[in-house]
Amino acid sequence: MTAANSTERESLEAALGGSGQVVMPGDAQSPILTAPVRAALHQWLFEMNAEDELAEVGLKPRSRCLLSGPPGCGKTTLAHHIAARLGVPMLIVQSHEIISKWKGETGQNVGKLFREARRQHGGIALFFDEFDAIGTKRENMSGSGADNERAATTIALLQEFDRFDGLLFAATNVTGAIDPALWRRFQMQIEIGMPGPAERFAIVRMYVEPFAVTDETVTAIADALSGASPALIREGCEMIKRSIILGPKMNLPTDLTSIMERFGNSASPPEGMPVPCLWSDRRGALNDLRRAPWPPERRT
Repeated sequence: MTAANSTERESLEAALGGSGQVVMPGDAQSPILTAPVRAALHQWLFEMNAEDELAEVGLKPRSRCLLSGPPGCGKTTLAHHIAARLGVPMLIVQSHEIISKWKGETGQNVGKLFREARRQHGGIALFFDEFDAIGTKRENMSGSGADNERAATTIALLQEFDRFDGLLFAATNVTGAIDPALWRRFQMQIEIGMPGPAERFAIVRMYVEPFAVTDETVTAIADALSGASPALIREGCEMIKRSIILGPKMNLPTDLTSIMERFGNSASPPEGMPVPCLWSDRRGALNDLRRAPWPPERRT
């Protein structure tokens, strides 16, 4: 991040009351998406650049999207990418910065956040992570003081959503926990699933750079991580690169099998997620990796 970007980011975070982390357009990464998600994204970006044509038939481009999927599947990355394509920074709203134990304060925090966001003349996208923590179904509430406060927060969110005409995202792993009235405020609901073989290959290829790993080896790594989230695949690729650089200095073996075995011993998929081959069939995965061409050269 450049010094200018850092200064702008810090200024925005201060203006928005320290309610989250601002990420700048220049820091966004291109997400690797399944075909259905990629098609939905393409249509959405197209309509955002067709505002005049839509206005002729009484429509506006959609601006609110609920992203769902398991942890580490790239919801934040996707939202950041869309905001960056439109040239606006994005505030990742942290629920713990919004929720208060004091009566009425959470709703006030929500109102303050949206007021400050509307004042950003250059525009800013809002991204509510773990949205189910603040947008809980009111029908599940017992009527206690805490539940009344959560209900008031939901009402505040409904009101502010209707007033905000900027880009707004929310992400959740638990779609069934979100209040139906809030759900209806999102014009799009996109589920981001786990990557398939083609997506895993592309993710490995991207994250092993700048090393010139052969397609055969990329496939073997991707197969060993079959069922893994993009976040876990990235961890594995970073382990590979870290081991290539530091392994000789630490007197550790740097063959691919040894590296991936160390990764399997030091990381694991979250509970309730698919168990990749590296953990469910360690021996088979390592045997396949052993046959892959190695070591790679570093691109200059």
